[in-house]
Amino acid sequence: MSGRWSPLLAALLAAGCAGEPWTPSQGSSSYPRVPAPFDVAGPHGETAPPASGPPTDTAARAVAFVKGKLGAPYCWGGVGPSCFDCSGLTHAAWKAAGRSIPRTSEQQRSGLTAVPLGEIRPGDIVWRPGHVGLYVGGGLVVHATKTGDVVRAHPLAGYVKALRP
Repeated sequence: MSGRWSPLLAALLAAGCAGEPWTPSQGSSSYPRVPAPFDVAGPHGETAPPASGPPTDTAARAVAFVKGKLGAPYCWGGVGPSCFDCSGLTHAAWKAAGRSIPRTSEQQRSGLTAVPLGEIRPGDIVWRPGHVGLYVGGGLVVHATKTGDVVRAHPLAGYVKALRP
């Protein structure tokens, strides 16, 4: 596995997330797909915050979209289909789910409904100044971080607000 994968994602792929090893045939020619289920404890045993309920069908489609984009390259201003910036990824995910949301992280922060972090559920957008990601459950966020990086999963940490489209 190349150095472009985060240790958490590498552990998820190695574990197969469902007890089966990941194989290249599970991904597209551009980037791999992480098998379900995706909801697991983080590498240090941290657990997901309380959820207020299961995601709606629309949110589940947004979550499926970002999981399918793991490994896609970051590009500034990117809204897909082959590269993304942070808010471009969340925007594209919700567009794929059939809902239009604001384009930039600041527009998303001010234009979407804030929910307490303790009530976060899969499909919610998490925000910190200048950055957003999509909460996928199990204490994990999928996001696009910076030039030279790829869409990846990280533990939910450092975000100060949750937003529900």
